[in-house]
Amino acid sequence: MRRIGAWVDERLGIYALGRAFIDRKIPGNIGWWHTLGSATLVLILVQVITGIALTMSYVPSPEHAYDSVLYIDQTPFGGLVRSIHHWSAGFLVLLIGLHILRVFTWGAYKYPRELAWVGGALLFFVVMGFGFTGYLLPWDQKAYWATVVGTDIAGSAPFIGGGVLELLRGGQQLGAVTLTRFYGIHIWVLPATLAVLVAFHLFGVIRQGIAASPRRKPLTQPVAGEGRRAAYEREYAAEKSAGKPFWDALIKDAIVALVVVALVVTVAVLAGAPLEDRANPNATNYAPRPEWYFLDLFQMLWYFGGSLEPLIIFGLFTVGSLIFMALPFLDRGRTRHPLRRPWAMAIAALVVVGVVTLTIMGLTAAPSGIATVLPRSGMTTTQLSGLEVFNQQGCAACHTIDGVGGTGGPGLSKAGFRWDAAAIRAQIVTPKDPRMPAYSHLSPQDLDDLVNYLVSLQ
Repeated sequence: MRRIGAWVDERLGIYALGRAFIDRKIPGNIGWWHTLGSATLVLILVQVITGIALTMSYVPSPEHAYDSVLYIDQTPFGGLVRSIHHWSAGFLVLLIGLHILRVFTWGAYKYPRELAWVGGALLFFVVMGFGFTGYLLPWDQKAYWATVVGTDIAGSAPFIGGGVLELLRGGQQLGAVTLTRFYGIHIWVLPATLAVLVAFHLFGVIRQGIAASPRRKPLTQPVAGEGRRAAYEREYAAEKSAGKPFWDALIKDAIVALVVVALVVTVAVLAGAPLEDRANPNATNYAPRPEWYFLDLFQMLWYFGGSLEPLIIFGLFTVGSLIFMALPFLDRGRTRHPLRRPWAMAIAALVVVGVVTLTIMGLTAAPSGIATVLPRSGMTTTQLSGLEVFNQQGCAACHTIDGVGGTGGPGLSKAGFRWDAAAIRAQIVTPKDPRMPAYSHLSPQDLDDLVNYLVSLQ
């Protein structure tokens, strides 16, 4: 083996490159928070490895997708691999979010690392794209109906909504073309994009050096007439002169990566990978709830229904994403220490609190499955029949009556006081909110009974 290694090294010089990479100096105040980036990279590798393994047995068609997932769960270690793939996706979103927060807090997106930030922001969007496209692949109830809601929201965007919906679904309804497209995007388009962005991001980090923890006072004093690049290189050289070899940081990276992988495997073994009943496109009474990393968006959109929703999608998501990527070009100040950037820290705190609050609200206020509303005393036979229709159609998934149900739609405990029979009937048959399905399939008798029941709620 030594002779083979020497033969290869004589031609490629790998050992010299390795020594130059490992033995290079890095700033001395590189700590445990810097390991978030490498831990994220490790989880990306876990996703790639487990994803490749799953493709060996998965069949991307509505007739066989669900059965192929059942087959995977029954093969030796198949269920464990699928569970690791599922849970590592959640951990990956959490870690990349924490990594971005750390970089923002320490101002590591500033000169000369602007392009590294842009690459990292694009990586975040790609990871969320993996979560969205991977949603549909099990072809169970949650996968189907959560994708229906997600694509409906994307399709309501102004100007481009129709084209986006056609691109995602391949038609008006979810079907074989939709599943094939999501599968192709999930295993080909996004991984190829991911590989390019990871290489770009790592090149930027290595080329400009690992950003040291910010200091309130620089190690060196400014020199009159000195350019920005020269000042940066002089300060970074001072950081490295008091630093340590790169292999010292690699030890921390390895420890954190092992802990994260161990946590993922432990959760995967204990919790397993979720799988609900086979997707049923006719089960309009099913109330989906997305994975936790989409709950903040899911909950926020409930507050902006009807005609406001396209404006929110365009104004908040699109503009917010552009501001997120363009942050280094908007904040061009040289100060990096968080205590000297109070406005930036206040904005970051508001965003974090908002995301956490909306996620918790989404977990507690949008139950998955079907809720059942109980009858009130003194109800007539017609009203009881209307209540039965209400429960059969799963209306309580989004509407609350007497404290039972979800909060996705308006509360109906006093529906008869708020609206008349004609308005209620119109909203049931031809709803204005694009997230609410039309119940025009109801028989005239069922529709009359349902309207009569809702009018009685005062």
